[in-house]
Amino acid sequence: MPDQISKSMTTVAWILISIIGIVVAAGATYGVAMFLVTPGIAVWIKLLTAAGIVGFVLLMIVVIRDRMKERKTDKYKDIEV
Repeated sequence: MPDQISKSMTTVAWILISIIGIVVAAGATYGVAMFLVTPGIAVWIKLLTAAGIVGFVLLMIVVIRDRMKERKTDKYKDIEV
């Protein structure tokens, strides 16, 4: 059983990682948006880029969804190492 200091440090670490993740995601979203509205880039390149991003996001959704379904029936989830 972890002590209070370990719990507190873990909570702070997750908060900091989440903040960095939000900043990185916002920067990536801004960069992609600027790429897609830049007039000098061919439309087909923009469409291929958008299709790749949408495909990646869909795959991540499928992976997360599958992991959440498997977690319900995981026979090893109560085992402590």
